[in-house]
Amino acid sequence: MRTKHLIPNHAAGLTYAARDSAARDNNGYGGADGIDPFEGFPDAVLGLIVSKLPFRSAVAASAISRRWRGAANAAPALDIDFAAAFPAAPRRRAAFAAAATAALARRPASPHPLRRLRLALDGLFDQAFAAPAAEHLACWLASAAARGVERLELRLPRSRLAVLPPSLLACTALTSLTLRLDHYALPLPSPATFARLSRLHLASVSLNGDDDFFGDLFSHCAELRNVVLEKCRIGALRLAGPSGLRSLAITDCTWAQESSLAVFEMPELRSLRYSGAMATRHVTDGSISSLDQVLLAIEKPQAKPREDTLRELIALVGNSPSLLLSPWCTEQFARVEEWLKVRLDRVRRLSCIIERREEAALSIAPLLSNCRNVEELRVSVVPSQGTRRRCSDAECHGLLRSKGVMLKHLKGVRMKYIDESKSGLELVKLLLKNASALETMNIVPSMDGLEQAMFRRRVLKFRKSSRNASIQFCTAG
Repeated sequence: MRTKHLIPNHAAGLTYAARDSAARDNNGYGGADGIDPFEGFPDAVLGLIVSKLPFRSAVAASAISRRWRGAANAAPALDIDFAAAFPAAPRRRAAFAAAATAALARRPASPHPLRRLRLALDGLFDQAFAAPAAEHLACWLASAAARGVERLELRLPRSRLAVLPPSLLACTALTSLTLRLDHYALPLPSPATFARLSRLHLASVSLNGDDDFFGDLFSHCAELRNVVLEKCRIGALRLAGPSGLRSLAITDCTWAQESSLAVFEMPELRSLRYSGAMATRHVTDGSISSLDQVLLAIEKPQAKPREDTLRELIALVGNSPSLLLSPWCTEQFARVEEWLKVRLDRVRRLSCIIERREEAALSIAPLLSNCRNVEELRVSVVPSQGTRRRCSDAECHGLLRSKGVMLKHLKGVRMKYIDESKSGLELVKLLLKNASALETMNIVPSMDGLEQAMFRRRVLKFRKSSRNASIQFCTAG
C-alpha cells in the first residue's frame, strides 16, 4: 500500500531522505551510525506523543519509522475524526481507514490501557467504500475493548450501513459512553455488559418505549450517575429504578403528539435539566423530592398545553432549592391559579430569564410571593420577539399590592440588562422595600452614558428596608 500521501506536510522533515542526508552530515537525527534516537524511548512515551497529535499524523508516523508503528496502541487517548483527516478524495479515505486499522490491530505482549477514544466517522460510510467501513469500525472497537477503553464517544453518520457493531458490547470497562447517532432508528443494544458505566450520553436516537433499554440500564449498571438525552425523538420515556442516578438532562428533544415522561424510584436524583420541547404527560411517584437543582428552559409550544400538563410539570420539579426558569416557564409558574395548589417553600436560589417587554420584569412578582424563603435572586433580560405592551401605573401598583410580597430571607440580588421601563424600576423598588435582610444588589443596566447615570440616580433614591444593603452598578455581566 502506498503511504506517501499519508505523511502530512508539517512532517515533511521526518522523511527517510532527510534522515539519510543528516546522517551523512554527521549531525542529523541518528549521527554517523544512522541510529534512530527514538529507539531508546519506551512505548508509553511514544504513545503519549501520539495522543497529542491528530490521528492523521499518528498514522503517518507509523508509516515513517518501524519504531512508531506500535505507538498508536500505546496512546492513552485517541481521537479519530475521519472528516477532519481527509475531507475529500474517497480513495485516500479508504487508504487512511486501512492504515488506521493496521495501526490499531497490532497487539503488544503487554497492552497499554486506553483511557479515552473518540470516533467521529462522518464520511466513512460514503458510497465509494461503504462496504468495508463496517469492518473497520468493528476492528477499531475490538482493539479498544482489548485495551480496556474507559471513555468512548462514537459518532455515526446517517447511513443504512452505519450500524452499531457487536464489538461495542465487548467494551466492558467503559465508565463513560457517548453515542451520537444521526437519525438512528434501530433498537439500541442491551447495556447489560456495561457494569462499570457511570455516565451515558445519547444524541439523535429514537426512543419509543417499546424496548426495555432503560430497564436493562438501571438493572445492570449499578454505578450509573449521569444520563444525558440530547436531540432525541421520544414517544414514551420511562425511567424506573431503583437507581443511584444523580443527574438527568433532557435537552432539545422532540416529543410525539401523545408522549409521556415517567420517573420512578430515583431517590438519589439531585439535578434535572429539561430544555426544548416538553412531553404531554409527566408522571412520578414522588421519589424525586430530593432534587437540589432544576433548570427548566422549555420553549413556548405552538399549541397551548393542557392544564394537567402544567400542573404535573410544576409538581414534578417546582419545589427545588435551586430553580432556573426560561421566559415561558417564568410566565407559567407565576400564574395565580397554579400557585393556589403548589407552594415553593424550599426554593433558596431563584433564577429567572424574562423577555424585554414593558410588563415582563413585573410579571415575576407573583412568583416571588410564593418563594418566601428565597435567599438569592437572579434576573436576566433577553430581547423579545413578541408585541410590546405598555404597563400602566394602575397595573403596576395593583399587581404589587395584591401579592403581598415578603422577602425576609433574601440576601443577594443580581439583575442583568434591566432598563428604565416602569416595570423594571418598580421591580427594583419592590425588592429594596421588602427585602429586610438584603446585603448586596448588583445591577447591570442595559443602557450606558447619560441614560445609565439617570437610571442610577433614580434607583439610589428608593427607600431600603435593609440598612446594610449595598447597591452596585456593573458595566458587564
